[in-house]
Amino acid sequence: MEDDDPEKRIRELERGLSDATWHPQSPPPTSDSPYLGDTGYMGGSPYGFGVPPPRRRGINWSLVLVLGFAILVPVVILVASISPSALRSAPRMPAPSSGPTAVPQGGELRVGGNSETKTIACNDGNLTFYGYGSKYSVTGHCASLTVGGYNNNVTVDSADTLESTGYGNTVTDRACNNGKLKLSAYGNAFNVTGHCASLTVSSYDNKVTVDSVDSINVSGYNNVVIYHSGAPKTTDSGYSNTIRQG
Repeated sequence: MEDDDPEKRIRELERGLSDATWHPQSPPPTSDSPYLGDTGYMGGSPYGFGVPPPRRRGINWSLVLVLGFAILVPVVILVASISPSALRSAPRMPAPSSGPTAVPQGGELRVGGNSETKTIACNDGNLTFYGYGSKYSVTGHCASLTVGGYNNNVTVDSADTLESTGYGNTVTDRACNNGKLKLSAYGNAFNVTGHCASLTVSSYDNKVTVDSVDSINVSGYNNVVIYHSGAPKTTDSGYSNTIRQG
């Protein structure tokens, strides 16, 4: 005979629901737990059930070093490429140079340099200059002095034979002493004190000033020869040349 007591049946249903209800303080339900309907999870992680909170990531020092090198290396390369360019553009002053400073007695010496300043004793020898942009002072007497190169400035005490084979050189002879002068290139300037035996000028755009000379032979063009005194024998085989006393 069935139990038709309604109150008893209601109490049994309430007791079953009470046993099945999950509270926040209870362990989370598992896959074996019975379906609880719409009963929700009310506590725990704010990111949802079963989702761990995000971890804080530390500084990636490897990435920082790579970025640092990527910035630093181009800067170093740029500075290295500019520094030589800036140094080359700075003005250069002639500086004393090492090397021989005297012609062997009656011997020969060749001296060359760029933008240097030097004094050399000639010692009755044969001296030759080459290079460019240098300033030379020659003391004593030279059997021969040859000035090559270009844009050199040379002063000599005395020379038996004085010649310029380069161009744009300025030569001052303090005592010609019946010596021979020869200009075989262009754009040179000779300033000569004393009496010379002969003067030969070829090429073009040369200028010679001499105290006195026995003979003058000029070829080429646009050369100027001025003598201060005397009546030299002159020959002009070129054109547009000037030979006069002054």
